Amino acid sequence: MKRRSAILLPNWIGDLLLALSVVERLPSERRAETTLLVPKKMGGLVGLLSELPQIPFDRGDEGERKHSLEAVRAGGFSAISLLPYSFSSAWFAFRAGIPARRGLAKELRGFLLTERLPGGLRDKSQHITKEYSEILRVLYREPEAWGGKTVPPDERYRGTFVYCPGAAYGPAKRWPHFAELALLQKDGRIVVLGTAADRDEARRIAAAAPGRAEDLTGKTSLVEAASIMAAAKAVVSNDSGLMHLAGFIGTPLVGLFGSTSPVWTRPLGRRSFIMQSDEPCAPCFERTCRYGHYRCQVNIAPESVYSAIAGW
Repeated sequence: MKRRSAILLPNWIGDLLLALSVVERLPSERRAETTLLVPKKMGGLVGLLSELPQIPFDRGDEGERKHSLEAVRAGGFSAISLLPYSFSSAWFAFRAGIPARRGLAKELRGFLLTERLPGGLRDKSQHITKEYSEILRVLYREPEAWGGKTVPPDERYRGTFVYCPGAAYGPAKRWPHFAELALLQKDGRIVVLGTAADRDEARRIAAAAPGRAEDLTGKTSLVEAASIMAAAKAVVSNDSGLMHLAGFIGTPLVGLFGSTSPVWTRPLGRRSFIMQSDEPCAPCFERTCRYGHYRCQVNIAPESVYSAIAGW
């Protein structure tokens, strides 16, 4: 009888995509026995990017947690790898009755694990995929080695420039010069992707590029966003889930980093170009600037970003 294994993926889009790049390197014999446990809201995207079977999970209210537990129990898994390091993820795996539970021994959850990895593996001085590689027992590769995942392009957006001005984490990850970049660009169609919370910034971009910018914030699914990016000439994005999506599918990308570190979470692929300001207080990993100046974002000049995309 085959040993059935599950992998619990992270909840944040960016972390999930970085983790998925490691999952996709599992050898064929392990892939044949592996099922992904995927946050319900990201099931469509994971289905587009991976052929592995998946079970959606949602640990929101009690009813959703119960339904997710029943689905995982029905899977009959003998082992699970936990990529999130939260206590709740280990508690979920324990309650699901999975005998072998492997993950980082953090947040006082070590007693819930049968294979405890040192919490120090979460090391922001190295790329997070190294941590995921250790948990999944896969040989580590630098993120630049990722070749990209082909997805069907939306031909209506062929040759466009995609701007992603949002970042759910907080303002310390939001570059304030997207409208200035659109003004500098002067030609080329611009598509603005993001959530409904990014519409004010999308309006500023549209005002700077009248007749050339299309606001799709809050109007696309993640699958639709992937297809638009696949057709694009280039993507300019804050450090966000959409930035990591562009890197995952291999679209030329300028990723803008402020309070976070590209050493730890830079996007995948050789066509991902990083821009950041050399500030003594960065990276601080804070959602808001403790000093109120946001220089790590403000001092990334739009002229520099324009120069980076002008040759694409």
